[in-house]
Amino acid sequence: MGLLSRGTRDPNVRQLAIALAAGVPLAAFLATASAHDYWLDGGELTAQAVALDIAHPPGHPLAGLLGKLMTLLPLGPISLRVALGQALCAAVAAGFLFSAIDTTVRALGVERDRVAVPIALGGTWLVVCSYAWWFQAVRPEVYALQAMLVAIAIERIVALEAAWPTNDVRPLYVACLALGLGLANHHLVAFLALPAMAPTLARVFRSRGTRPLWLAALALGIGLATYVYLPVRAATDPPANLGDPTNATRLFWVVSARVYAHDMGTEAAQPLLERFADVFVILGRNLANVWPATDELGEALRALFAVGLTLVAIYAVLRTPGARRIGIVWVLVLLVSIGARAWLGSVRSNPDILGYLMPGLAAVVAIWIALLAILLARLGHRPDGSPRIVATMLGLCVAAVGLAQMKASAPRASLASFHMTDDFDEERVRRLPPNAVVVLHQPQTVFRHWAVAATERARPDVSVVPMPFLGYPGVVEALAARDPDLSDLLRGYMLEGELRQPDVQSLAARRPLLVEMDLRVPLDLYETMVPAGLFYAVVDGGATDTDVLEAAEPHEQVLARLYQDLGADGLEEVETRNHLLWLHYTDALYYAAVGARDPARRAVERGLAINPDSAELQALAEALRGPDDGPLDVRPFVVGSDWSDGR
Repeated sequence: MGLLSRGTRDPNVRQLAIALAAGVPLAAFLATASAHDYWLDGGELTAQAVALDIAHPPGHPLAGLLGKLMTLLPLGPISLRVALGQALCAAVAAGFLFSAIDTTVRALGVERDRVAVPIALGGTWLVVCSYAWWFQAVRPEVYALQAMLVAIAIERIVALEAAWPTNDVRPLYVACLALGLGLANHHLVAFLALPAMAPTLARVFRSRGTRPLWLAALALGIGLATYVYLPVRAATDPPANLGDPTNATRLFWVVSARVYAHDMGTEAAQPLLERFADVFVILGRNLANVWPATDELGEALRALFAVGLTLVAIYAVLRTPGARRIGIVWVLVLLVSIGARAWLGSVRSNPDILGYLMPGLAAVVAIWIALLAILLARLGHRPDGSPRIVATMLGLCVAAVGLAQMKASAPRASLASFHMTDDFDEERVRRLPPNAVVVLHQPQTVFRHWAVAATERARPDVSVVPMPFLGYPGVVEALAARDPDLSDLLRGYMLEGELRQPDVQSLAARRPLLVEMDLRVPLDLYETMVPAGLFYAVVDGGATDTDVLEAAEPHEQVLARLYQDLGADGLEEVETRNHLLWLHYTDALYYAAVGARDPARRAVERGLAINPDSAELQALAEALRGPDDGPLDVRPFVVGSDWSDGR
């Protein structure tokens, strides 16, 4: 006999609870959303929303369409509108997650609203107000939308399992439609949710035959039809067309995301056990904030606590009669989402890992709450079936813990005052010389140019050469067709695999040519470049030592202005610090290689101020000590390169 075996479910209470489950996080998301694109893919996704571009594989057509819809709202900067779309998706996900957890709790015997609702609310807020979820809801991205679709699918499957046996299998069709749409947004995350549906599909097949499965497949196909967007839009030559999916071969190349599959399942980037350890740390850091951790030992203990609690909860749920079917759904979501993602590739160096783990984190908390429900169902009621006061108080405590998660996550997740990408845009986009050609090596820098061009209609005179994407089908051809001046440079790069000095000098004689410094810039090009803003300008006749030293001072002034614009908050923001560190590191390599040792020392000092533990900068600083002049062989200080072959 459960805690609500003598009562009925009040629909008004349920509606209010769903409103609270979604509304409380939504208010937090709206208050902390970014008015400027964040780093990573934010610029690209904002540009896609404005111009309906073809984003990087798998194309993210659904996110692009949602973003376009949000740009039509008169609600401030365009990037903010796109971010608000993700905030709304995360809030809807919270509503469905609450419903799924609430159904799970009641299936385990905790049926009275005054107990079931608070613990389901607390579990929902613990998930949705974690940093992992919150951070996806306040910036242009695809993961909050994906979490919403997965949450809809899980909630419908849980509802179907709770009602089984039943002749009404319509929840299965809704779940398949949601997963189909998820496959058209970020197919890997959606694919990892499919195994959780397998037992339900088998049960429906045994009971109802093949017809419901065919209808489920039809619903899945309707969701997948969103991919039609890609070839239709690609045929109109959008501003960004990554992969040019205008035929079946190229469409498959984009949708399959083969470009990212080369190291999946290998230990090249990070050992397997280390990946799982990092996932466990993420789990503890996001869901066990009540356990303070100030050092690595604290992090490890917190992770072990979270993992241990999860294992106990899994055992209890799977051993409880009457709820195994629902428990299996949650356990499969957890194991596949977290386990498969750790197996597939690097965790520590993957900036999107939190987005991948969103369904798994939700499943972890759902299983924790299920464990609590099992205990309450057995110990938390009087002989007459009514809940003891301790059960009610415990439910309220769980809700309070969920709300406390907001306070713990807000400082890290809030982007309300974020402006750092705009500060970089001022120097790297708006201040460019007229009619310039800019060769960009970092994907994020490319995305920033696309975003400014899309949202501000700024700098149509500037031609961007996106080096990371030149190997994508159709990109080189489209660039050459739009700007014939780039033909020789692009042809030389495709033949040699790197920029050639005659090509860049020839182009620089006709137009201002700026290059983003990077390890992929050949060392022999250093002698023909000088600093210019945050880039390096190609001198068509070659750069002298005097040219380098004369350009160093204006470069210092640009850096000083950038630091002033970023302010103290900017210098503390993690991704911004990474960009500054890379900027100073590449400056140091350039100056040292051309023999400008004083500017090289200053660049090293700036880099070490950001990351004192950088082995490459420490070694370079040591090599630059002393009175020696002249160029320095910088190859031993290049990150991740093996120069033993004499290159």
